[in-house]
Amino acid sequence: MTAGSLFWSMEGLVSSAEAQSFEPVSIIISQSSKPVTYMTVLDKNTIVIQITEGEFNFHGYLERTSGNTFIGENEQVRVIYDRGTKQVVVINKKTGTEFYNYYFSDTNEGAL
Repeated sequence: MTAGSLFWSMEGLVSSAEAQSFEPVSIIISQSSKPVTYMTVLDKNTIVIQITEGEFNFHGYLERTSGNTFIGENEQVRVIYDRGTKQVVVINKKTGTEFYNYYFSDTNEGAL
């Protein structure tokens, strides 16, 4: 292989990489470890959750998948709530990037 053919091979790699386009992510990744969260238990299998911080907003239903795990999603993110450990995880569905991972209790601790 000559230096010229190596150059052309590498140029083809660079050109193909430049041709790729990436969709911009419209979700702003939070600077906070715990966004504002509201949760309402509808029944033993369904929870309504609202998570907001800055331009990030998720409002939807979490359905029990098994045990204490509830999952909901929209076009961009998947929300997973483990009612046993009280852990909320929000991930980007396309990339798997974790936006939030924090603890939130759905128990009204003021009433205890």
